[in-house]
Amino acid sequence: MDTFVYAEVMKDVPDCDPEELRTALRQSDFPSCEYAPANLRMWADSFQTRAGKFRGQLYFHMSNIDELLFPCGDGLPGADDLHAVSEGMKAAGFSGTIAHVPQSAANLPGLDRFYLLQPMDDGNDEYIYKTETLAELRGSKLSKKRNLISQFERLYSPYEVREITPADHVTVLALNDQWRREHDGMRSIENEQKALSNALKCYDRLGLHGLILTAGGNIEAFAIFSPINSDSWTVHFEKARSDCKGAAQVINQQTAKYLTGKCAYINREQDLGIPGLRQAKQSYMPDRMLKDFLLIPK
Repeated sequence: MDTFVYAEVMKDVPDCDPEELRTALRQSDFPSCEYAPANLRMWADSFQTRAGKFRGQLYFHMSNIDELLFPCGDGLPGADDLHAVSEGMKAAGFSGTIAHVPQSAANLPGLDRFYLLQPMDDGNDEYIYKTETLAELRGSKLSKKRNLISQFERLYSPYEVREITPADHVTVLALNDQWRREHDGMRSIENEQKALSNALKCYDRLGLHGLILTAGGNIEAFAIFSPINSDSWTVHFEKARSDCKGAAQVINQQTAKYLTGKCAYINREQDLGIPGLRQAKQSYMPDRMLKDFLLIPK
């Protein structure tokens, strides 16, 4: 096919061959959480995500926010291929802009013929941490985290950290719903509730792992995470009771301990420009911030 025709190429993610999606994502090995197989599937309903293959590369498009991801597959696409897709997207009524372009692809030969390269806004930067840093919490800059964990241990012992089982799904949703009500009115939170529900329905098929923190028979926090690429996992969901001091720090550290030996880095995703979330993520001293780019058609 020489011409990219949106209606002919793209189809809803749930209707795609999951193994084909996983293969293309694995071949590209991108470190961004946007390319985590579980993320693409669990958020598909909220973002009306569609996927399709063109000239050997797999494209994902979140149609209700018009965000077309840089393609994945064996090798990188040519500038002419990207241009053909952008033209097809524009013909279908979309912008043709390609988002989340990794640094490794920002200087592809010939891009400047068709596109302006622009950094994505800071709210899309991803927080990347060394797994050992979050597991060990060494040094003076992380002393407050250690102190909060010590306070939790004094106040709530005995407590338990264990893997999430199907029997926990109802209580996990209940804690997330409580957190959602405390932050009522944010559409992104409503979408997150839907994504979490999808994640729990397809938990094993999506390759998800998770931990739950309980004390006195009550759930105090949970975290759900999965692999992104060959050396990184991403934390999709992490919630703690707001009235349980230290629970958030405990589940964060326990997640890192669980992932020690499984990955070198933990991606804690974006802060979306939310001040409180940005402060919380920065306080854990990220190893680096992952910056992606936009390709804007000329």
